[in-house]
Amino acid sequence: MEVLRHIRAFAAATALVAAAGCASYEIVQSNIFSDDDGNIVSVSYGRSASPQTSTFVNPATGKETEFKSNLVVEVTLPDGESFTAWQCMNFMRQGTMYGADGGKWRILVNGFSCVVYVRRGDGGYDAVYHGILCETAGDGPKKKDNRWRTMKKDANGGWR
Repeated sequence: MEVLRHIRAFAAATALVAAAGCASYEIVQSNIFSDDDGNIVSVSYGRSASPQTSTFVNPATGKETEFKSNLVVEVTLPDGESFTAWQCMNFMRQGTMYGADGGKWRILVNGFSCVVYVRRGDGGYDAVYHGILCETAGDGPKKKDNRWRTMKKDANGGWR
């Protein structure tokens, strides 16, 4: 039930942004992540028509370098706070990192898991949420076609 509440709240927020004409991207997928305490984070993935530019300091040269990406996420945290973040240079070794404008939030999505980071006063980041994929939010009931089939258990309890 909690997951449905988050999905509905997120869908309503997305619709408001789109209606206001502020959305310059299209959401293509939504996922729900849960931590060990049942706290839910929803992440909706999008793609924009034009890239967003961010900068990072190149560790090899020490120079500020541009990074451009069309990938964006809309994130809703367990307390209801939300942010939009664009793909940025990843400071981890795996996954896709997204950074919010202003730099307060970062989220690292790596397949079936996500980590949310918040900026400290010294400019570093602390991990404040670790979640695993628990639901992929769809856009309602799916239309069945001839590719669907019913799975049945065999005599040994396996699926066939």
